[in-house]
Amino acid sequence: MYPRPNGTESGDALDDEGAGEFRFSDYNQRVVVASLNLLISVFGIFGNVLVILAVALSRRLRTITNAFVVSLSVADLLTCMSLPFNAANLLHSDLGNSMFPDLVCKTLALILYTCGGCSLYTLAAIALNRYILITKSVKTYRSLYTPFKVAVMVTATWFVPLLVAFVPPLFGLGELGYAEKYGTCNHKTSNPLSHIYSIFQAVLFYPGPMVIIVICYVKIFKHVKQHCQNMMTSSSLELSISSSIQTKEAFHPKENNSVTRRLTSSRRQIDITKNLFCVVLAFVICVSPFGIALMIPPSDPFIPWAAVFLAFNSCVNPVIYATKHPQFRQVFRLMLRCQFNKIQPDPFVRKAVIRRR
Repeated sequence: MYPRPNGTESGDALDDEGAGEFRFSDYNQRVVVASLNLLISVFGIFGNVLVILAVALSRRLRTITNAFVVSLSVADLLTCMSLPFNAANLLHSDLGNSMFPDLVCKTLALILYTCGGCSLYTLAAIALNRYILITKSVKTYRSLYTPFKVAVMVTATWFVPLLVAFVPPLFGLGELGYAEKYGTCNHKTSNPLSHIYSIFQAVLFYPGPMVIIVICYVKIFKHVKQHCQNMMTSSSLELSISSSIQTKEAFHPKENNSVTRRLTSSRRQIDITKNLFCVVLAFVICVSPFGIALMIPPSDPFIPWAAVFLAFNSCVNPVIYATKHPQFRQVFRLMLRCQFNKIQPDPFVRKAVIRRR
């Protein structure tokens, strides 16, 4: 057992005044949590940089959906870059004080809260994009997902979480900075309204986007199921949604496509949707323990561990892309082999872009 900085046993969860308030004072646990954060940081930085570079280098990955994927990777990358600072705080011998100036700690807290919220809002935006892509008309998709509107959507997924994280402290509802209770930079637990800030974050970040995600993927599932039934009973495969999906993603109709090509495109889009649903499922598994713990005060001892689950999501998405998404997997393989000259754009997309110009 490691002694607490104030001289009590490391397993003692009481604060200095004996009031029974939880403190994450067990140095053994702090070392484990800090080590996990460092591992997540290393793998997360590496993986998310790969995702961003893959989209930047490969023209066939430059789709509207992947604009949101890149935004999600940037949020995860910033999160991973912030984790070593909290790991250093956890390993610091003085639990009552941060290793870093207050301004640095507040900035780190703002980054972590904003990126966490951005991840949720971006996943909701991706779910909505897939829903419209698969179930709506070409005209509807084109009108909603112009380059300008996509830029506005991506900006909104960052700006709204930033406001949610930054505005409440301006009105005295909590304060960003060093949390003495947990030994990390998030929000000051010494503030008498810190619990209100936690609930505020959990309520505004979690339910809304999750409702959008669930509704969109349920509707996609129903649409695909109905479409498959129509394909089995219809005498003409021309009713297939594959033609509209191919048109939307490539931004150019190809009137002489064969039925086989259309069906292949349709399956590809459905597979991509399934893969992105895996990303959503991973996020739900990782974020739910933390979101629930924030709303239940007696769960304080579990929050540092729930935060590890939350941070783990920042490095798991590249693994999903590498194992489930064939285009990402191919580009990742070429990048890791330093064969950048072999990363070629899709000929169909290249022709579509030329004709569109």
